[in-house]
Amino acid sequence: MKESIFITGAGAGIGRETARLFASRGWFVGAADRDEPALMSLAEELGADHCSIHVMDVVDELSVSQGLADFARRTDGQLRLLHNNAGILKVGRFEEINMASHRDIVEINVIGLMTVLHAAFPYLKATPGAQVINMSSASASSMRVRSSAVP
Repeated sequence: MKESIFITGAGAGIGRETARLFASRGWFVGAADRDEPALMSLAEELGADHCSIHVMDVVDELSVSQGLADFARRTDGQLRLLHNNAGILKVGRFEEINMASHRDIVEINVIGLMTVLHAAFPYLKATPGAQVINMSSASASSMRVRSSAVP
């Protein structure tokens, strides 16, 4: 059995490039994202022998558990590496970003990460040497109050 990696946010950016890299090194890639056309394009590029796609939303527990279960059926229940990469970024001053957007950032970037990790845990535990990479959005470090913005 090939080494296996499950990548959230695999439809674009770092996630997509990570999928390409691991597939090129012979790993079986589980590519997950909300963007089905982007995933289909990636699967076409990597080929069915190297990639399975999973349309899922990291904040939807059922979607996540189904996506991981589908992946695990292709890997004999093994998950060598989980790359928790899905996230969103909102750019701007803290006070100019509405509260709904701040909630989305926390829900996707924090709660979504925990949802995927929780659902993946049985597969990770069943795989010798399993590892997890959790990514973080720049939004987590850019929320600072400028002294000029505070009266």
